Amino acid sequence: MKPLKVGVIGVGRLGAFHTQKYARVPGCELVGIADIDAKRAKKIAKPLKVGYTTDFLEILREVEAVSIATPTSTHFEIVKTCLEAGIHTLVEKPICRDPQDAKRLIEIAQKAGVKLQVGHVERFNPAILKADPLIRRPLFIEVHRLGYFSRRGTDVDVVLDLMIHDLDLVTHYVNSPVAHISAAGVPILTDHGDIANVRLEFESGCVANLTASRVSKKKMRKFRLFQKNGYLSIDLLNHEVTWVKKVIKQVLGYPIILPRKLRVPEVDALEEEIRAFVQSVRQDTPVRVSGEDGLQALTLATKIKEEMASRFETISSML
Repeated sequence: MKPLKVGVIGVGRLGAFHTQKYARVPGCELVGIADIDAKRAKKIAKPLKVGYTTDFLEILREVEAVSIATPTSTHFEIVKTCLEAGIHTLVEKPICRDPQDAKRLIEIAQKAGVKLQVGHVERFNPAILKADPLIRRPLFIEVHRLGYFSRRGTDVDVVLDLMIHDLDLVTHYVNSPVAHISAAGVPILTDHGDIANVRLEFESGCVANLTASRVSKKKMRKFRLFQKNGYLSIDLLNHEVTWVKKVIKQVLGYPIILPRKLRVPEVDALEEEIRAFVQSVRQDTPVRVSGEDGLQALTLATKIKEEMASRFETISSML
């Protein structure tokens, strides 16, 4: 089978990583990159010995699949163009800014008969992969995703920039409609919300509390999931999983909880994501994180943003 010819559109910090992973993944050939910054494109392309351009339309003539790692505000038009050209597409999260646009992209991909995968890379985090078989029916979830301020991603608020990773994981594991949303967010260094806290109540009875910040002095990516007879503490940043469960033996009439730190194999999440995408295209199998998954996370993020805006407007009017 011939190698899959691939390209990368947008080679900022994350896009540059995409190029490196494609160069290492068997079964594909990186043939070109595109970025509006010609100097940046040349710098990334030179050690990889591939061509570069400032017009992404030029590489569509040479490739069968692409990664898109441009700013969120550009996703819809670029993804739409690639799909309509019959190009299999992996787009970084979020799929785009508007749920209606996301639905259109899904329809275009289906009509064109090409793959559309969304880059919710935490699905491939080794800690998540290790914990996955132990997750049954979540009853309560607590998430903290804190990071330093960076100009990257500031064309959108912290919900679309950071929290959307966790919204994807939560909805994936709870698998139940959201019954109620309570959310608050504050713009601090940008015109968008830079810190947000959300409480989600699901029809299944599960409750999830999520906090995301891009103005913190420390980095944290903790995902704690509680279910009957035990809970999982998942450190997405340091790739650690602690499984705490109730055991039959009792002391003084109370059950014992036994913590056990699980061994997590070292896995490059982005490389696994790209391997899965390439494999899906070459073997014509479903993608691991579909356009529908991306739409679900985006729709929930949009509702959260609306609730945050409403609350902030109410508070501002009282000051």
